[in-house]
Amino acid sequence: MKLIPSHMPVVESARVHSFASIETPYSWWLALVTLVITSLSFGAVTSIPVLLKPLAHDWNVGVGTIASVHLTAMFGAGLGSLLLGRLLDRHGFFCIAVVGALSTTAGLVLAANATHLITLHLAYGILIGGVGQGAFFSPITAALAQWFDRNQALAIAIATSGQGIGGLCLPTLLRWATEGWGWRLTLTGYGIGAGLIMLLCALAFRKAPSSSPSISHEANGVRTTPAQKRRCVWVLGMGIGLSNLAAFMVIGHLTAYGEEQGFAPVSAAMLVSVMLGATLVSRFSFGYAANRWGRYPTLLLMSALHLFGIVWLVVAQSYFFLIIGIILIGLGFGGYLPAYGVLMRQLFPASEAGRRISEIYFFAFITAGIGSGMGGWLRDLTSNYVVTFSGAATSASLAFLILWYQRAAFVSELPPIAE
Repeated sequence: MKLIPSHMPVVESARVHSFASIETPYSWWLALVTLVITSLSFGAVTSIPVLLKPLAHDWNVGVGTIASVHLTAMFGAGLGSLLLGRLLDRHGFFCIAVVGALSTTAGLVLAANATHLITLHLAYGILIGGVGQGAFFSPITAALAQWFDRNQALAIAIATSGQGIGGLCLPTLLRWATEGWGWRLTLTGYGIGAGLIMLLCALAFRKAPSSSPSISHEANGVRTTPAQKRRCVWVLGMGIGLSNLAAFMVIGHLTAYGEEQGFAPVSAAMLVSVMLGATLVSRFSFGYAANRWGRYPTLLLMSALHLFGIVWLVVAQSYFFLIIGIILIGLGFGGYLPAYGVLMRQLFPASEAGRRISEIYFFAFITAGIGSGMGGWLRDLTSNYVVTFSGAATSASLAFLILWYQRAAFVSELPPIAE
Protein backbone atom coordinates (compact mmCIF):
# COMPACT_ATOMS: atom_id res chain seq x y z
CA MET A 1 0.00 0.00 0.00
CA LYS A 2 1.33 3.43 -1.00
CA LEU A 3 1.50 6.17 1.59
CA ILE A 4 0.47 9.61 0.36
CA PRO A 5 1.11 12.80 2.33
CA SER A 6 -2.06 14.02 4.04
CA HIS A 7 -2.04 17.30 2.13
CA MET A 8 -2.19 15.54 -1.23
CA PRO A 9 -5.56 15.00 -2.95
CA VAL A 10 -6.58 11.40 -3.24
CA VAL A 11 -8.29 9.85 -6.22
CA GLU A 12 -8.93 6.19 -5.78
CA SER A 13 -11.08 3.46 -7.21
CA ALA A 14 -14.61 2.84 -6.17
CA ARG A 15 -15.14 -0.27 -4.17
CA VAL A 16 -17.37 -2.91 -5.68
CA HIS A 17 -20.84 -2.42 -4.25
CA SER A 18 -23.75 -4.77 -4.34
CA PHE A 19 -26.01 -2.47 -6.36
CA ALA A 20 -27.62 -3.73 -9.54
CA SER A 21 -25.78 -2.53 -12.63
CA ILE A 22 -27.57 0.01 -14.81
CA GLU A 23 -25.96 -1.47 -17.92
CA THR A 24 -28.30 -3.14 -20.41
CA PRO A 25 -28.04 -4.34 -24.02
CA TYR A 26 -29.36 -0.90 -24.99
CA SER A 27 -26.30 0.65 -23.34
CA TRP A 28 -24.05 -1.24 -25.75
CA TRP A 29 -26.30 -0.35 -28.69
CA LEU A 30 -25.86 3.31 -27.75
CA ALA A 31 -22.10 2.77 -27.61
CA LEU A 32 -22.16 1.57 -31.23
CA VAL A 33 -24.38 4.48 -32.29
CA THR A 34 -22.04 6.90 -30.52
CA LEU A 35 -19.06 5.44 -32.34
CA VAL A 36 -20.75 6.03 -35.72
CA ILE A 37 -21.67 9.63 -34.86
CA THR A 38 -18.26 10.58 -33.50
CA SER A 39 -16.50 9.00 -36.48
CA LEU A 40 -18.52 11.04 -38.98
CA SER A 41 -18.20 14.25 -36.96
CA PHE A 42 -14.45 13.84 -36.67
CA GLY A 43 -14.25 13.30 -40.43
CA ALA A 44 -16.03 16.61 -40.96
CA VAL A 45 -13.80 18.71 -38.73
CA THR A 46 -10.63 16.94 -39.95
CA SER A 47 -11.40 17.63 -43.61
CA ILE A 48 -9.33 20.82 -43.36
CA PRO A 49 -6.00 19.13 -42.44
CA VAL A 50 -6.67 16.35 -44.96
CA LEU A 51 -7.42 18.80 -47.79
CA LEU A 52 -4.79 21.35 -46.74
CA LYS A 53 -2.81 21.31 -49.99
CA PRO A 54 -5.76 21.41 -52.45
CA LEU A 55 -7.42 24.20 -50.48
CA ALA A 56 -4.20 26.24 -50.27
CA HIS A 57 -3.66 25.77 -54.01
CA ASP A 58 -7.24 26.70 -54.91
CA TRP A 59 -7.25 29.79 -52.70
CA ASN A 60 -3.66 30.67 -53.67
CA VAL A 61 -2.55 31.08 -50.05
CA GLY A 62 -0.01 29.41 -47.75
CA VAL A 63 -0.82 26.29 -45.76
CA GLY A 64 -0.67 28.36 -42.58
CA THR A 65 -3.62 30.43 -43.77
CA ILE A 66 -5.75 27.35 -44.40
CA ALA A 67 -4.54 25.71 -41.18
CA SER A 68 -5.93 28.71 -39.31
CA VAL A 69 -9.40 27.52 -40.36
CA HIS A 70 -8.79 24.36 -38.35
CA LEU A 71 -7.68 26.57 -35.47
CA THR A 72 -11.03 28.36 -35.70
CA ALA A 73 -12.89 25.04 -35.77
CA MET A 74 -11.11 23.79 -32.65
CA PHE A 75 -11.75 27.03 -30.77
CA GLY A 76 -15.40 26.79 -31.76
CA ALA A 77 -15.57 23.16 -30.66
CA GLY A 78 -14.04 23.97 -27.29
CA LEU A 79 -16.44 26.82 -26.56
CA GLY A 80 -19.39 24.90 -27.97
CA SER A 81 -18.67 21.87 -25.84
CA LEU A 82 -18.69 23.99 -22.67
CA LEU A 83 -22.14 25.38 -23.46
CA LEU A 84 -23.60 22.13 -24.74
CA GLY A 85 -22.16 20.19 -21.79
CA ARG A 86 -24.17 22.36 -19.42
CA LEU A 87 -27.30 21.91 -21.56
CA LEU A 88 -26.76 18.14 -21.46
CA ASP A 89 -26.87 18.11 -17.65
CA ARG A 90 -30.20 19.98 -17.74
CA HIS A 91 -32.04 18.75 -20.83
CA GLY A 92 -30.48 15.50 -22.06
CA PHE A 93 -28.67 14.76 -25.31
CA PHE A 94 -31.35 14.07 -27.95
CA CYS A 95 -32.01 17.68 -29.00
CA ILE A 96 -28.28 18.43 -28.91
CA ALA A 97 -27.62 15.48 -31.24
CA VAL A 98 -30.25 16.61 -33.76
CA VAL A 99 -28.93 20.18 -33.85
CA GLY A 100 -25.35 18.91 -34.11
CA ALA A 101 -26.15 16.72 -37.12
CA LEU A 102 -27.99 19.50 -38.94
CA SER A 103 -25.22 22.00 -38.20
CA THR A 104 -22.53 19.66 -39.53
CA THR A 105 -24.39 19.28 -42.82
CA ALA A 106 -25.06 23.00 -43.12
CA GLY A 107 -21.44 23.84 -42.33
CA LEU A 108 -19.95 21.49 -44.92
CA VAL A 109 -22.35 22.65 -47.64
CA LEU A 110 -21.61 26.29 -46.78
CA ALA A 111 -17.85 25.62 -46.85
CA ALA A 112 -18.16 23.87 -50.20
CA ASN A 113 -19.77 26.98 -51.70
CA ALA A 114 -17.48 29.51 -50.01
CA THR A 115 -16.01 32.30 -52.13
CA HIS A 116 -14.21 34.07 -49.28
CA LEU A 117 -11.95 32.70 -46.55
CA ILE A 118 -14.13 34.33 -43.89
CA THR A 119 -16.94 32.02 -45.00
CA LEU A 120 -14.71 29.00 -44.37
CA HIS A 121 -13.91 30.30 -40.90
CA LEU A 122 -17.60 30.81 -40.11
CA ALA A 123 -18.63 27.43 -41.49
CA TYR A 124 -15.96 25.50 -39.61
CA GLY A 125 -15.81 27.68 -36.51
CA ILE A 126 -19.53 27.90 -35.74
CA LEU A 127 -21.40 25.11 -37.55
CA ILE A 128 -18.92 22.23 -38.00
CA GLY A 129 -16.74 22.92 -34.98
CA GLY A 130 -18.81 24.91 -32.49
CA VAL A 131 -22.10 23.05 -32.77
CA GLY A 132 -21.17 19.83 -34.60
CA GLN A 133 -17.91 18.76 -32.96
CA GLY A 134 -18.91 20.68 -29.85
CA ALA A 135 -21.84 18.27 -29.48
CA PHE A 136 -20.20 15.10 -30.72
CA PHE A 137 -17.16 14.83 -28.50
CA SER A 138 -17.42 15.95 -24.87
CA PRO A 139 -21.23 16.00 -24.45
CA ILE A 140 -21.81 12.73 -26.30
CA THR A 141 -19.04 11.12 -24.23
CA ALA A 142 -20.72 12.27 -21.02
CA ALA A 143 -24.13 11.18 -22.33
CA LEU A 144 -22.89 7.67 -23.09
CA ALA A 145 -21.12 7.40 -19.72
CA GLN A 146 -24.50 7.85 -18.00
CA TRP A 147 -25.56 4.45 -19.37
CA PHE A 148 -22.64 2.61 -17.77
CA ASP A 149 -21.29 1.96 -14.30
CA ARG A 150 -19.12 -1.16 -14.28
CA ASN A 151 -17.69 -0.56 -17.76
CA GLN A 152 -17.61 3.22 -17.72
CA ALA A 153 -13.92 3.47 -18.66
CA LEU A 154 -14.57 1.31 -21.72
CA ALA A 155 -17.65 3.38 -22.62
CA ILE A 156 -15.65 6.61 -22.59
CA ALA A 157 -12.93 4.95 -24.65
CA ILE A 158 -15.53 3.82 -27.21
CA ALA A 159 -16.99 7.33 -27.45
CA THR A 160 -13.58 8.85 -28.14
CA SER A 161 -12.70 6.08 -30.62
CA GLY A 162 -14.55 7.96 -33.33
CA GLN A 163 -11.25 9.69 -33.97
CA GLY A 164 -9.71 6.30 -34.72
CA ILE A 165 -12.54 4.95 -36.90
CA GLY A 166 -13.01 8.26 -38.69
CA GLY A 167 -9.28 8.79 -38.97
CA LEU A 168 -8.70 5.30 -40.35
CA CYS A 169 -11.28 5.48 -43.13
CA LEU A 170 -12.18 9.05 -43.97
CA PRO A 171 -8.91 10.90 -44.79
CA THR A 172 -8.07 8.53 -47.63
CA LEU A 173 -11.69 8.57 -48.83
CA LEU A 174 -11.89 12.37 -48.80
CA ARG A 175 -8.54 12.75 -50.56
CA TRP A 176 -9.48 10.15 -53.17
CA ALA A 177 -12.83 11.85 -53.84
CA THR A 178 -11.12 15.23 -54.10
CA GLU A 179 -8.76 13.89 -56.76
CA GLY A 180 -11.75 12.83 -58.85
CA TRP A 181 -14.43 15.44 -58.18
CA GLY A 182 -12.75 18.36 -56.44
CA TRP A 183 -12.95 19.43 -52.82
CA ARG A 184 -16.19 21.39 -53.17
CA LEU A 185 -18.29 18.50 -54.45
CA THR A 186 -16.57 16.17 -51.97
CA LEU A 187 -17.53 18.33 -48.98
CA THR A 188 -21.10 18.70 -50.24
CA GLY A 189 -21.58 14.98 -50.69
CA TYR A 190 -19.98 14.14 -47.37
CA GLY A 191 -22.02 16.76 -45.54
CA ILE A 192 -25.35 15.47 -46.83
CA GLY A 193 -24.53 11.79 -46.37
CA ALA A 194 -22.97 12.14 -42.93
CA GLY A 195 -25.76 14.43 -41.75
CA LEU A 196 -28.49 11.95 -42.66
CA ILE A 197 -26.71 9.09 -40.89
CA MET A 198 -26.10 11.17 -37.76
CA LEU A 199 -29.75 12.25 -37.68
CA LEU A 200 -30.90 8.64 -37.76
CA CYS A 201 -28.41 7.73 -35.03
CA ALA A 202 -29.59 10.65 -32.89
CA LEU A 203 -32.98 8.98 -32.52
CA ALA A 204 -31.38 6.41 -30.21
CA PHE A 205 -30.87 9.14 -27.60
CA ARG A 206 -34.60 9.84 -27.19
CA LYS A 207 -34.63 7.32 -24.34
CA ALA A 208 -33.36 8.63 -21.01
CA PRO A 209 -30.64 6.70 -19.14
CA SER A 210 -31.45 4.63 -16.09
CA SER A 211 -30.54 6.02 -12.71
CA SER A 212 -28.93 4.23 -9.81
CA PRO A 213 -29.96 5.91 -6.54
CA SER A 214 -27.62 3.75 -4.54
CA ILE A 215 -24.56 5.31 -6.15
CA SER A 216 -23.47 8.42 -4.36
CA HIS A 217 -20.56 10.76 -4.82
CA GLU A 218 -18.68 8.85 -2.17
CA ALA A 219 -19.40 5.61 -3.99
CA ASN A 220 -17.26 6.92 -6.77
CA GLY A 221 -14.39 6.76 -4.33
CA VAL A 222 -13.78 10.53 -4.30
CA ARG A 223 -12.36 11.88 -1.07
CA THR A 224 -11.12 15.32 -2.02
CA THR A 225 -11.76 18.87 -0.91
CA PRO A 226 -12.80 21.48 -3.50
CA ALA A 227 -9.28 22.95 -3.41
CA GLN A 228 -7.73 19.54 -4.01
CA LYS A 229 -10.12 18.89 -6.88
CA ARG A 230 -9.15 22.19 -8.48
CA ARG A 231 -5.51 21.20 -8.26
CA CYS A 232 -6.24 17.86 -9.92
CA VAL A 233 -8.22 19.59 -12.67
CA TRP A 234 -5.38 22.01 -13.39
CA VAL A 235 -2.84 19.18 -13.53
CA LEU A 236 -5.04 17.28 -15.97
CA GLY A 237 -5.79 20.45 -17.92
CA MET A 238 -2.12 21.28 -18.41
CA GLY A 239 -1.37 17.69 -19.32
CA ILE A 240 -4.06 17.33 -21.97
CA GLY A 241 -3.43 20.84 -23.27
CA LEU A 242 0.28 20.36 -23.90
CA SER A 243 -0.24 16.82 -25.22
CA ASN A 244 -2.88 17.91 -27.71
CA LEU A 245 -0.81 20.91 -28.77
CA ALA A 246 1.90 18.43 -29.72
CA ALA A 247 -0.47 15.91 -31.29
CA PHE A 248 -2.13 18.39 -33.64
CA MET A 249 1.12 20.03 -34.67
CA VAL A 250 1.65 16.60 -36.22
CA ILE A 251 -1.88 15.44 -37.14
CA GLY A 252 -2.82 18.79 -38.66
CA HIS A 253 0.11 18.67 -41.10
CA LEU A 254 0.90 15.02 -41.66
CA THR A 255 -0.81 14.85 -45.05
CA ALA A 256 0.90 18.03 -46.26
CA TYR A 257 4.22 16.76 -44.90
CA GLY A 258 3.81 13.50 -46.79
CA GLU A 259 3.13 15.34 -50.04
CA GLU A 260 6.21 17.50 -49.51
CA GLN A 261 8.21 14.31 -49.01
CA GLY A 262 7.14 13.22 -52.49
CA PHE A 263 4.34 10.77 -51.61
CA ALA A 264 1.25 10.61 -53.81
CA PRO A 265 -1.72 12.57 -52.37
CA VAL A 266 -3.67 9.44 -51.43
CA SER A 267 -0.56 7.86 -49.91
CA ALA A 268 0.10 11.03 -47.92
CA ALA A 269 -3.46 11.00 -46.60
CA MET A 270 -2.93 7.39 -45.55
CA LEU A 271 -0.34 8.60 -43.04
CA VAL A 272 -3.18 10.20 -41.07
CA SER A 273 -5.22 7.02 -41.46
CA VAL A 274 -2.37 4.91 -40.07
CA MET A 275 -1.89 7.22 -37.10
CA LEU A 276 -5.55 7.53 -36.18
CA GLY A 277 -6.15 3.87 -36.95
CA ALA A 278 -3.48 3.03 -34.38
CA THR A 279 -5.52 4.92 -31.80
CA LEU A 280 -8.13 2.18 -31.97
CA VAL A 281 -5.75 -0.33 -30.40
CA SER A 282 -5.11 1.82 -27.33
CA ARG A 283 -8.68 3.16 -27.14
CA PHE A 284 -10.30 -0.26 -27.03
CA SER A 285 -7.67 -1.67 -24.67
CA PHE A 286 -7.79 1.36 -22.38
CA GLY A 287 -10.52 -0.05 -20.13
CA TYR A 288 -8.53 -3.22 -19.47
CA ALA A 289 -5.28 -1.32 -18.94
CA ALA A 290 -6.93 1.14 -16.54
CA ASN A 291 -8.44 -1.69 -14.51
CA ARG A 292 -5.20 -3.65 -14.54
CA TRP A 293 -2.62 -0.94 -13.81
CA GLY A 294 -4.67 2.03 -12.64
CA ARG A 295 -5.99 5.01 -14.55
CA TYR A 296 -3.27 7.52 -13.80
CA PRO A 297 -0.40 5.08 -14.43
CA THR A 298 -2.07 4.22 -17.75
CA LEU A 299 -2.21 7.93 -18.57
CA LEU A 300 1.52 8.22 -17.82
CA LEU A 301 2.30 5.23 -20.04
CA MET A 302 0.30 6.58 -22.97
CA SER A 303 1.83 10.04 -22.61
CA ALA A 304 5.30 8.48 -22.71
CA LEU A 305 4.42 6.54 -25.88
CA HIS A 306 3.11 9.75 -27.44
CA LEU A 307 6.33 11.61 -26.62
CA PHE A 308 8.56 8.79 -27.86
CA GLY A 309 6.65 8.61 -31.15
CA ILE A 310 7.05 12.32 -31.86
CA VAL A 311 10.77 12.21 -31.10
CA TRP A 312 11.04 9.20 -33.42
CA LEU A 313 9.20 11.15 -36.13
CA VAL A 314 11.67 14.03 -35.85
CA VAL A 315 14.69 11.79 -36.50
CA ALA A 316 13.06 9.36 -38.97
CA GLN A 317 14.97 9.18 -42.25
CA SER A 318 12.91 6.65 -44.21
CA TYR A 319 9.29 5.79 -44.92
CA PHE A 320 9.51 2.67 -42.75
CA PHE A 321 10.76 4.55 -39.69
CA LEU A 322 8.24 7.31 -40.37
CA ILE A 323 5.43 4.75 -40.11
CA ILE A 324 6.83 3.43 -36.81
CA GLY A 325 6.83 6.92 -35.32
CA ILE A 326 3.30 7.56 -36.57
CA ILE A 327 2.02 4.33 -35.01
CA LEU A 328 3.62 5.19 -31.65
CA ILE A 329 2.04 8.65 -31.71
CA GLY A 330 -1.33 7.11 -32.54
CA LEU A 331 -1.09 4.60 -29.69
CA GLY A 332 -0.21 7.31 -27.20
CA PHE A 333 -2.84 9.76 -28.46
CA GLY A 334 -5.46 7.03 -28.47
CA GLY A 335 -4.76 6.11 -24.87
CA TYR A 336 -4.30 9.45 -23.16
CA LEU A 337 -7.44 11.14 -24.49
CA PRO A 338 -10.03 8.87 -22.80
CA ALA A 339 -7.88 8.72 -19.66
CA TYR A 340 -8.49 12.39 -18.97
CA GLY A 341 -12.25 11.98 -19.35
CA VAL A 342 -12.31 8.96 -17.05
CA LEU A 343 -10.27 10.74 -14.36
CA MET A 344 -12.56 13.77 -14.52
CA ARG A 345 -15.63 11.55 -14.32
CA GLN A 346 -14.14 9.93 -11.23
CA LEU A 347 -13.54 13.27 -9.53
CA PHE A 348 -17.13 14.51 -9.88
CA PRO A 349 -20.64 13.04 -9.55
CA ALA A 350 -22.83 11.99 -12.49
CA SER A 351 -24.98 15.13 -12.17
CA GLU A 352 -21.95 17.22 -13.20
CA ALA A 353 -20.60 14.82 -15.84
CA GLY A 354 -21.53 16.85 -18.92
CA ARG A 355 -20.02 20.07 -17.62
CA ARG A 356 -16.89 18.56 -16.09
CA ILE A 357 -15.92 16.33 -19.01
CA SER A 358 -16.55 19.25 -21.37
CA GLU A 359 -14.27 21.42 -19.26
CA ILE A 360 -11.30 19.07 -19.48
CA TYR A 361 -11.77 18.53 -23.20
CA PHE A 362 -12.06 22.30 -23.65
CA PHE A 363 -8.31 22.42 -23.01
CA ALA A 364 -7.87 19.73 -25.66
CA PHE A 365 -9.90 21.54 -28.31
CA ILE A 366 -8.24 24.91 -27.81
CA THR A 367 -4.69 23.59 -27.86
CA ALA A 368 -5.49 21.30 -30.80
CA GLY A 369 -6.46 24.36 -32.80
CA ILE A 370 -3.39 26.28 -31.65
CA GLY A 371 -1.18 23.32 -32.55
CA SER A 372 -2.62 23.04 -36.03
CA GLY A 373 -2.35 26.78 -36.68
CA MET A 374 1.11 27.11 -35.13
CA GLY A 375 2.36 24.15 -37.16
CA GLY A 376 1.30 25.86 -40.38
CA TRP A 377 2.83 29.17 -39.35
CA LEU A 378 6.17 27.52 -38.49
CA ARG A 379 6.15 25.60 -41.75
CA ASP A 380 5.58 28.77 -43.79
CA LEU A 381 8.28 30.54 -41.77
CA THR A 382 10.93 27.84 -42.22
CA SER A 383 9.74 26.19 -45.48
CA ASN A 384 9.85 22.73 -43.85
CA TYR A 385 8.39 20.79 -40.94
CA VAL A 386 11.54 20.21 -38.88
CA VAL A 387 10.86 23.07 -36.46
CA THR A 388 7.15 22.19 -36.32
CA PHE A 389 7.77 18.59 -35.27
CA SER A 390 10.58 19.61 -32.89
CA GLY A 391 8.17 22.02 -31.21
CA ALA A 392 5.66 19.19 -30.91
CA ALA A 393 8.29 17.05 -29.17
CA THR A 394 9.02 19.87 -26.72
CA SER A 395 5.33 20.28 -25.87
CA ALA A 396 4.86 16.53 -25.37
CA SER A 397 7.92 16.48 -23.10
CA LEU A 398 6.50 19.24 -20.90
CA ALA A 399 3.17 17.40 -20.66
CA PHE A 400 4.85 14.19 -19.52
CA LEU A 401 7.05 15.99 -16.98
CA ILE A 402 4.05 17.75 -15.42
CA LEU A 403 2.11 14.50 -15.15
CA TRP A 404 5.13 12.66 -13.76
CA TYR A 405 5.97 15.21 -11.07
CA GLN A 406 2.32 15.54 -10.02
CA ARG A 407 1.71 11.79 -9.84
CA ALA A 408 1.62 11.91 -6.03
CA ALA A 409 -1.72 13.72 -6.33
CA PHE A 410 -3.30 10.52 -7.62
CA VAL A 411 -3.42 7.02 -6.18
CA SER A 412 -3.48 4.06 -8.58
CA GLU A 413 -6.81 2.24 -8.52
CA LEU A 414 -7.16 -1.44 -7.82
CA PRO A 415 -9.47 -3.50 -10.05
CA PRO A 416 -12.28 -4.30 -10.36
CA ILE A 417 -13.84 -0.87 -10.87
CA ALA A 418 -17.55 -0.29 -10.39
CA GLU A 419 -19.07 3.14 -10.59
